Order: sequence, then structure tokens, then C-alpha cells
Amino acid sequence: MAETLRAPASPFALDIERRARLSLVLMNGFALGDLARLLDVFTSANELAHRRMFLWEVVAISGRSVTSSAGIPVAADGDVTELRPFSTVMVFSDSDASGDDCAGLAAWLSAHPASIQRLGGVGGGCSVLGRISAMPKERARGHAQRKELFWRKDDFFGCRGGCATSDFALANVEALLGAPIAQQVMMRLARQRMRKKIEPAADQQQSIETQVAPPIKRAVALMRSTVSDPVPLPRIAAEAGIHLRHLERLFHRHLGVSPRGYYQRLRLARARDLVQGTMMGLAQVAEAVGFDSLSHFSKCYMDAHGIRPSEDRQRHFTTPGDQPGDGLTGDAPTLKHSPTKRPSGARRHAA
Repeated sequence: MAETLRAPASPFALDIERRARLSLVLMNGFALGDLARLLDVFTSANELAHRRMFLWEVVAISGRSVTSSAGIPVAADGDVTELRPFSTVMVFSDSDASGDDCAGLAAWLSAHPASIQRLGGVGGGCSVLGRISAMPKERARGHAQRKELFWRKDDFFGCRGGCATSDFALANVEALLGAPIAQQVMMRLARQRMRKKIEPAADQQQSIETQVAPPIKRAVALMRSTVSDPVPLPRIAAEAGIHLRHLERLFHRHLGVSPRGYYQRLRLARARDLVQGTMMGLAQVAEAVGFDSLSHFSKCYMDAHGIRPSEDRQRHFTTPGDQPGDGLTGDAPTLKHSPTKRPSGARRHAA
């Protein structure tokens, strides 16, 4: 694998049969694409290696279902009142997890200290672990500020989420099953190479969880809540309590991007979750993230992710042995998790 990472030791704890057992904790508002990317890689690795190297359970904080950031409910294997954590726990979360969810996670982790050997987060998961003091705060803060796609320090690890989740999963496959299996997985998933952990992510943006101006937090909160029905920037500035020109200066100073550019990143990140994690038609996806024109949506998607949405859909849902199809139709209200199936189904967002 000349162009891929020479992976360090996997951050996952191994059992006596040298298998990685993972408790995947889903917090309400997690990115569905992160879960899909991780399980795509691990499922393919298990099949190609002819052994179950990676085993996992999906854990909810409360009940049997968790709602993703795309509004899609994901069925869990159980909640924290029913399941004992495996030796490696990974938290999938938006950094704005609710206080109740954080309290439930903290109680579960503190109730089973002897079971957990490794602890990490994907996306905003490290920020959540820092908030509940399950991960040293300097680790959590460092995760938000560091440029690596993924990292490990002592018994803690993290991944930026988004497209970096695939790179993180592939690095673990290479570490535990070897470069040939990792190469086969990449071929199956139509990946050209695995990015090194220190490469900047194409979708990387500075975390707003650092100490930034309060108007930015208010503006971003409104942007996130209106992804499917974008509102004019002057209204966002007014809701943030400042003039638009001042808001633009704050965004450039703290986030290195204009409010318009940041808003579009949020919309296109949501669009990628829908493209890769559901079977919604592309016109429906465009509408769900506030685009009136499918051609304009496709151009913006290509600019943001380096691939057209139709090609991204085909790569994500088509692997050797799959039946060909356009993968553009079919809606289901609930996603049932299974290690051998990819997430699908969607709830229509209001335009």
C-alpha cells in the first residue's frame, strides 16, 4: 500500500481471541454517515478476512431508537439500562448533545469502570466525553483544535467524523488484519487510497466548541435548525444580535469562512448524510437541504465533496456482488441496524 498509511497499533482493546469488541453509543443528533462509513469498512473487512475481527453493538442512551441529525431513527441493540459496555466504547454525537443524554452517558460509563479499557469519540463525541469528564478535558479540547483526521493518546482516541471516519476505520483494518485486507476493502468500497491521519480533511472546519464570540454560537444554532429551509443572512445576524457586516467579520476571524459559506457547508454535510445513508431521490435530497435546483445542488455538492451526488450514491451503495440499480428511490420510516446491512430510509424534510 504505497500510498496508504502505515498504521500504528489500533486503539481498540482486543479480547483473548484478538478480536475488537466495540460498543457504539449513538447520541441523538449524531451523523448517520459516520456510522455507515465505519460499519461499511468493518463489515467488508470481516467478510474478506473470513473471520469476525470486528464485533459491535449499537447502544442508545434511552429506549430502542436514536434519531440522527438527518431526522432518521436508527434502531439500537439496547440502551444503557440493558447493556454492559464492551472493552472499547465509541461515542457518536453532535457536539451539542442534550444535558439529559450527557447525564445518561456519564452514569453508564461510571457504572462499569472495569469493563471499559479504551474510550473514544467520533465527530462531536470527544467534546461530549470532555463535558462529562470521562475524557481528560485537555484531550477533548485538543481533539477540537488538532489537524489530524484521527488520533490516539494512552487509552483515549478520537476521529473528526465525516469522510475521515472511513480513513480511521481503514487504519484499524490495516493494523489488525494487514495491508492486503485493507487494500481489498478499499477496492470494494471504491476508495483510491487511505488518507494519512495528519492530512487535513476536505470537509475540516474549525470547531465552534472553542471559546468564540457568543453571536457566532447563536448564528450557528439558527443555521443548524434551518438547514432544510434556509433563512436570509440578515435575519440570522438580527437573531444573533449584531449587524450582518459584524457577523461576517466574526466568522472570518474565528472560523475562516463567511457566514454564507459556513451555512452551505452545514447544508451540504446534511446532504451527504442523506446521499450516503438513505435511498431518498436526489431531487428530494436537494429539496431537504434547501436547494430549488437539482443542477445547482449537484454543482455545489461536487465543489464541497469532490464527487457528484449520483456518483457518491453509486459508490456508497454498490459493492461487488450487489445488484445494479440507480439507488435513487425508496423511503422507509425506520432504519433497523444490522452488521451486514447499510443504513437506508428517510423522513421527508419540509422545504
